[in-house]
Amino acid sequence: MIRFFTTIGGFLLGSVLLAFLTILTFNPSFFAKIALKDYLKDVASPSDNIVDKFLDDSVIDPLLNSPERLTDLGIHDLDWLTNHNEKLDDYSLETAEINHQDFLEYYSQLNAFDESELSTRTKLNLEVAKFSAEIEKMGFENFRFHMGPFIQFYGTHVYFVNFITDKHKLENKKDAEDYIKRVRQIPLAIKQLMEFEKKRAEEGIYSPKFVYDKSLIQIQELVEVTNDQHPIFLSFLDSIDNLEISDGLKNDMLADLSIAIDEFKESYEELGVLLSENSINAREGDGVWALPNGEDYYKHRLRIYTTTDLTADEIHSLGLELVDEIQTQIISILVSEGYDIERPLSDIFAELNNDPRFLFEDSDEGRQAILDEYTRINEETYKMLPDYFNELPEAKVVVKRIPIFSEQSAAGGYYERSSLDGSRPAAWFANLYDIKATQTFGMPALSFHEAVPGHHLQIALNQENKNQTLWNKFGYTTSAFTEGWALYAERLAIEAGLVTDPYDMIGSLQSELFRAARLVVDTGIHSKRWTREEAITYMIDNAGQVRSAAESEIERYIVWPAQATAYMVGRIKIFELREKAKNELGNRFNIKDFHSAVLMNGVLPLTVLESVIDEYISENS
Repeated sequence: MIRFFTTIGGFLLGSVLLAFLTILTFNPSFFAKIALKDYLKDVASPSDNIVDKFLDDSVIDPLLNSPERLTDLGIHDLDWLTNHNEKLDDYSLETAEINHQDFLEYYSQLNAFDESELSTRTKLNLEVAKFSAEIEKMGFENFRFHMGPFIQFYGTHVYFVNFITDKHKLENKKDAEDYIKRVRQIPLAIKQLMEFEKKRAEEGIYSPKFVYDKSLIQIQELVEVTNDQHPIFLSFLDSIDNLEISDGLKNDMLADLSIAIDEFKESYEELGVLLSENSINAREGDGVWALPNGEDYYKHRLRIYTTTDLTADEIHSLGLELVDEIQTQIISILVSEGYDIERPLSDIFAELNNDPRFLFEDSDEGRQAILDEYTRINEETYKMLPDYFNELPEAKVVVKRIPIFSEQSAAGGYYERSSLDGSRPAAWFANLYDIKATQTFGMPALSFHEAVPGHHLQIALNQENKNQTLWNKFGYTTSAFTEGWALYAERLAIEAGLVTDPYDMIGSLQSELFRAARLVVDTGIHSKRWTREEAITYMIDNAGQVRSAAESEIERYIVWPAQATAYMVGRIKIFELREKAKNELGNRFNIKDFHSAVLMNGVLPLTVLESVIDEYISENS
């Protein structure tokens, strides 16, 4: 090999090349980290101080260690270094322990910085990072096994199928090969998560019985379906028809995938046995109060999702007050429409929910009509955005149906961001399981919330904002901000004149009422020891939900404690800050500038958001 290097320069070049190949062979993560930093420099602004550089670096390693996150973000160009598109994350207990030790080192360094020389913005970044780190440390050390991976509401057994069918890019032969390799990784991930589930049992931590029962139904559907009708198979089949590969190779791949699905089914059958065994010891109490140290766990969860120090009692009282206030507004509209308000409000809600004027045909055509109407509302809403926002996202959002195999226990709708490269569009998913749960008058509010000016506007702007550091973009998330903004956006759409029909206004108020009632039922379940049935009844009687929707929602709150409190708490804070800015700025207040201050500084705890708005007010006074 040395014969090729006939000059000193050539020898030196060959030595450098040899060193490069050696490092690449034995330490590919070294170059992967450099390549990832280089890739991400185009989506974020460079950090110019030691603290922000430290925070940016803290994002890189977790990204590289998460093949699923790399795929989710659409970072496909690094696959030649990382091979992440053929892998799933490592869910083992051992890796979690190693990651926690790395986190403790990060935590120690995070708390060692001298803040005296930092800019205001960097101090805010550090404040957010410390807030997030304290929560993570407490959660791992005190409540690590309190939440299980196999829950009826988007549990990991459902997530893996959604991930492989919706997030995995399929554009060429290698993508197709990686798809099959990834499916073959699912049994290992399930085995690792089963070890976690067994550890929960050893700690005396079990879910309520309905969680096991409904998860087992989902597992059964994914096991009993024939391979050629399996969602993993159908998604692959649909995609490879568009690839430039021979029919023979396609048939070979489909045969390999069918074998992989057999292995998938075997692992899910083993999971079903484990959950059936654990269901025998299902806990009797629905709320987390029934768990070891449950009261402190719920306080911790409220801190995560509201980013405040509000107590369960304070949130419960706030919810009761808001429910009464919003119901009064709805009743005033019902009076103007000629309804007999001497009847219980729950009866009127039931009448509205079942009124044929507001329902779609229970058929494939009716469900498609729902998707078409959501698309129309979304396109119409885009027209108002320039009047209220300085910045608009380039990425668009599409409407999709929640996958049939998971829709029975899913929420009414949810949003998923686009990939960084735009190859996978942003989407919001509508639940069409019970077609009678979708009334025409409730559709505008849900679209405003999930698409624009709600989740899509906020999340896409954050993703496209190149004036933020890498850590600002990916280092911290909170439901208080994101869900608070989406609920604020519903009311903003009303202010913009997009809701003129009285029944649509009832639907919008019902959406607000629904979030206010969440404050009541979440704290009721987890702090005041309400039963599942008591909470379902409260939602039907006070928020006007049909039984299927109320049941799905309450079961979601049981397995995802405190998250439901984030929406209204965040919305209230954003409106408070807007009123504060209006009062202090007077005729200098500009709604577009206020929205820029809220949206263009990343995802923030509510206390930090308040500091940002105070700075905005000071700069414009």
